[in-house]
Amino acid sequence: MIGSTQWALAHFFVGFSGGLERPGVGATMGEASQSMGQLVTVLELDPVAQRVMELLTPHIEREGFELVSAEYRRGTGNGMLRLFADRPDGGITLDELEVISRTVGDLLDVYDPVEGRYTLEVSSPGINRPLVKLNHFEAFRGRRIRLRTHAAREGQKVFVGILATVNPGGIELDDEISRRHQAFAFNELKEAHYEHEFK
Repeated sequence: MIGSTQWALAHFFVGFSGGLERPGVGATMGEASQSMGQLVTVLELDPVAQRVMELLTPHIEREGFELVSAEYRRGTGNGMLRLFADRPDGGITLDELEVISRTVGDLLDVYDPVEGRYTLEVSSPGINRPLVKLNHFEAFRGRRIRLRTHAAREGQKVFVGILATVNPGGIELDDEISRRHQAFAFNELKEAHYEHEFK
């Protein structure tokens, strides 16, 4: 770890060179692997982000927090690994994000799941939080969400409306744009977020 900087409200950046091993993290790769079956992400993530979710989720849950989602973007020089963490009931604080940032920094040094240099950002999921796990969609049933599909459906890739139905294979949405009730399999979705309505 080469530094930590507070950014805006509830955002942190930590730079890593990768491969620096640190003792005393408190769990082995095997212990993390045993917990992978408990992770139910229904949206397809970047393979690096998915691996990071699998490795870090049990550790973060033991601290009383949730790893909501992860994103990884490759760059020409440095990559960017972005983690979204929260309390199970919401309302994570800046101090708690600092604690998580230090914890995941140590864990990533030990597990080393990302090749090359990268920057780590740990932040709250924000108001329009990402939905990637089955229980995320279940929690927001009856509320407004925004989703983007991999392929266009009658020229449309973005859909916004009330999440009507959730099942293990997909969702149904009352889309405001097409004014139609639309059904989607999870493998059709590129991303999904809660859509907060400001009044």
